[in-house]
Amino acid sequence: MKLLCIILIVLPFSFLWSSENFKSASSCGECHGEIFQEWKISMHGNASVQNDPLFRGMFEWAVTDTEGKLKKKCIVCHSPMSTIFQSDNLEEDFNREGVTCQFCHSVKEIRAQHSANDMEIDLTTIYSESPAEENSAHPVAHREFFSKSEFCLPCHAEMKNPDGIEVCSTGEEWRTYLEQTQKQCQDCHMESSNEHPSHLFAGTHNGDLLNNSVSLELLFDYNSNELSIVVTNTAAGHALPTGTPLRMVYLKVGAYDQDGNLLWENWKGNPIMEDKNALFMRILGDADGNGPVPPWRATQTLFDRRLLPNEPVTITYTVPAENFHDVEVSLFYRLAPEMILKKFNITERRYTQPRLLVQKGMKIAR
Repeated sequence: MKLLCIILIVLPFSFLWSSENFKSASSCGECHGEIFQEWKISMHGNASVQNDPLFRGMFEWAVTDTEGKLKKKCIVCHSPMSTIFQSDNLEEDFNREGVTCQFCHSVKEIRAQHSANDMEIDLTTIYSESPAEENSAHPVAHREFFSKSEFCLPCHAEMKNPDGIEVCSTGEEWRTYLEQTQKQCQDCHMESSNEHPSHLFAGTHNGDLLNNSVSLELLFDYNSNELSIVVTNTAAGHALPTGTPLRMVYLKVGAYDQDGNLLWENWKGNPIMEDKNALFMRILGDADGNGPVPPWRATQTLFDRRLLPNEPVTITYTVPAENFHDVEVSLFYRLAPEMILKKFNITERRYTQPRLLVQKGMKIAR
């Protein structure tokens, strides 16, 4: 009798879906062709170790560095079907598909906002905000949270490393913005196209959200030769950059003579090492104060200045050059520092080429 009670108690909590229940995104594409094509080129569709070289590099480094301890933690959101089928075998088809259709549209309830493990899954029903109940090829059900940020936050809200150091804080950044605007993640990242929410999941990889997201204002004091640069995040509903501390936004400032010859610049090769005044990013450090270090090695935050929504930041330079005629200020975005890209031998242009966010010039009339 005692054994029977134990079995009855354990069974409901030990139920596992079989990988035979997996449905590839391509099968969804048979009826939802346009949505499938959008997803296929999105970062959700390319989130896995096989398809994202930057994630692959960081993942392999983390797994090696921690003797495998971080393997499951890393893939839980990049290949969330692993949480359903309880397999971290990266060669399984369901893990290779990244954030696939079946995972998102099988979410029945959201219990918390820490990872994909916080979602209750039901593979027997397709959930969405506006299910087409008539003539549906499968069971469907309505869930209001598909148009709310709470659906995104389990994977995008927050992350801390084993020492409690904040690695990602997008959720908290957005909540402040929500109080001001009432905008949800989907309003910007899944803006409707062709009568359905876009499944490109527009962002820094494949969308135009970065364009016109920041403004620059230049002020010059002729007495002190001080150039003041006012930078404002005017469009992003969270810090810029947000998410992984690899991402960086930085200023490039140059002073030129009347013939266009460069007389002075704020840095030459690496803004992280040469001019932190130009940086907007989070830099993590180890116990000895070395940085940047990867998130799993961090014991402290050495530097954290990013552009919060609608909060101007003023950067000032005293230009040492004489008789300069023009200044030019450019603000760039990178997915990762060059040193990281070189470490992982990443040569794809979308990673290596910095993205120009905004550029502004000013003539210095003397």
